[in-house]
Amino acid sequence: MKKFPWLLALMAVVIWLSSCAPTTTVTSTGGPSIAQAQAERYDGPKARLAVGEFQDKTAKGGWTGGWYGMYGMQWRQIGEGMRDMLTTALFNSNRFIVLEREQLGEVLREQDLGDTGRVKKGTEAPIGEIYGAELLITASVTEFAGGAKGVGGETKILGLRVGGGVKKGHVAIDIRIIDPKTSQIVAATSVQGDSTSFGISGSTWVGGSLPISLGGFSKTPIEKAIRMCIQKAVEYIGSQTPTEYYRHK
Repeated sequence: MKKFPWLLALMAVVIWLSSCAPTTTVTSTGGPSIAQAQAERYDGPKARLAVGEFQDKTAKGGWTGGWYGMYGMQWRQIGEGMRDMLTTALFNSNRFIVLEREQLGEVLREQDLGDTGRVKKGTEAPIGEIYGAELLITASVTEFAGGAKGVGGETKILGLRVGGGVKKGHVAIDIRIIDPKTSQIVAATSVQGDSTSFGISGSTWVGGSLPISLGGFSKTPIEKAIRMCIQKAVEYIGSQTPTEYYRHK
């Protein structure tokens, strides 16, 4: 019986020490994972934007010799191809109303044709109905490289190996989101894609089929690096577009 008070005192000390120790509580809500949430279809308000020029600012920009020169292609077409892919990827995200600007001349010609009176009345494209962009996306290709070791069958373009020998790819672009009303830069960053082997997963297959200007890199790590770069660009644009621009159906 004499030990009983001592045991009570010991238990009190243990309980007190336990109450002072840091604790972590994890509560499961049963909601979707991050990957599941990103994969869900978005049907909310959209922002209205246009994709501007992709400039080629790599050291190879403007070079027309070698393999590309044989087919009348230029390095600037890398930027043009990536612009097409970004436009497609932004549209497919369903978060933006994407305005056509690359083929705007064709749209204007169609409107001008309707204004001549030669198009059946009621079917002509009216003049003065083109939407203005509330945000403008521009970008520069700043890095574009690849290489291979010990594998034959590749074509070398200024250090870039195209074809069966490609084992790695690296692409980087600088992105700017601009308010055209004020020319103010809303957000800017650099995104890059890196790949050491070819393999397309659902999360990186963005931008649709490779444009013809990028066809030489089909099914190589460079293609994967390009698609990773485009995916990161879409994610950045979506996350950095101010909330007030998401107001259109």
